[in-house]
Formats: sequence, C-alpha cells, structure tokens
Amino acid sequence: MEKRFFYILRIVCFLLMLAMVTIIFSQVIARYAFSNSLSWSEEAGRYIFVWMTFLGAAMAVRNRQHVSLDLIVRTLPNFMQKILMSASYLSMMVFTAVLIFGGFKFVARGSHQASSALEIPMHYVYIVLPLGGILIFSYLIKNFYEDVLARR
Repeated sequence: MEKRFFYILRIVCFLLMLAMVTIIFSQVIARYAFSNSLSWSEEAGRYIFVWMTFLGAAMAVRNRQHVSLDLIVRTLPNFMQKILMSASYLSMMVFTAVLIFGGFKFVARGSHQASSALEIPMHYVYIVLPLGGILIFSYLIKNFYEDVLARR
C-alpha cells in the first residue's frame, strides 16, 4: 500500500514539474516571440514550485535522501548512535508538527483570500503545508521505527 502511494506521489511530482516547465517555457516564448507576456504564468509557476518543494521533501524523507553528516555518529558505540538518532528524529518531528499546525492556520486564513493573477482561493496553495507536513511526519515515524526501534 505504501509503495503504491509513493508511486502516485512520484507521478504527482513529475506532473507538477512538467506543468511548471511548460508554463515557464510558454511564458518565455510569448514574451520574446510574440512580445506579449502571460500575466498569470509567474504566479502559477511559483505555486507549482511550492507544491513540488513540499511533496518532494516528503519523498526525500521517505528515501532518507536529505543531507546529513554522520561521520562522527558512525564512530560512536551503538547505544550512543541510537540516542543521537532519536534526538534527531524527535527534533524533526517537533519541527514538522509546528509546520502542520501552522499550515492549518494558513489554510484557514487563505480561505478569505484570492491570488492576484489567477484569482484562485489561496487555501488551494496553502493546503500543501499541512499535507506535506503530514507526509513528512508519517515518513519520519516509519524511519524512526526502522532506524532506531527495530535496529539491534
């Protein structure tokens, strides 16, 4: 089930990237070839990029692909490694919980705002904050279990 969900997440990120590249490329063509700028393209590209960032961060957490310095950790005894990894995971979970709760506040405020160029409700843009946070938090729990609790 989780692998299927991750596959769908990868497809969504791919489609977002494709949409962003297409929109920005169309803007460049319209500006230089036709001397006419697309007024909505910059805003659409920015919002798509925000969505890609948060969903991509969740994908990176799932695959443990974020940058880490573990040179010192690997030289420590096993019990010290577990302590440091536990502290690391717990601090990331706290940060992610703040992201989730703050994201829900943005969504609530965004329901009363519309974007300037696209004129879409801003809660469609802000919903990725708690959504990405929930994905990151769930992957952190999974990784914490595999790296600390299930590790001998």
